[in-house]
Amino acid sequence: MSSRCLIGVTAALVLFAAAAPGARADGYVSIEQYGSSNGAAGSQRGFRNRLTIHQDGGGNSAHHQQYGDFNRHVTGQSGTGHDARGYQSGHGNISGIAQFGYGHRAVTSQDGNGNAVGVIQAGSGNTANARQIGAGNVSVIIQD
Repeated sequence: MSSRCLIGVTAALVLFAAAAPGARADGYVSIEQYGSSNGAAGSQRGFRNRLTIHQDGGGNSAHHQQYGDFNRHVTGQSGTGHDARGYQSGHGNISGIAQFGYGHRAVTSQDGNGNAVGVIQAGSGNTANARQIGAGNVSVIIQD
């Protein structure tokens, strides 16, 4: 992983950890891509949602939707051929995806309030799916 990508992913994870309700008056989206053939999309409806996507390699895809208030999401990808998808509906949900190798796929979905999910995949070709319904759920997925 390049040092530039490591800095970007580190910054994204710090943002993820530091994000708190009230950090912005309105929704905030930040997308940063370096390689070729990357695709990223994000949509927000609600109040004070925050979305950050960073991709370094080529051929990566990221898409995230936020509905509700005070939701936070960070996607940090490196390598090539990653696919990250996320959905948040409710209030105060937090999710983060960090994929480093090649060809990972991660899908997170949160319906409810105060849920937290984190995915880290390091090697190549891992798949992670996390679905949370209700309130106060916590999920952590780490694969190598």
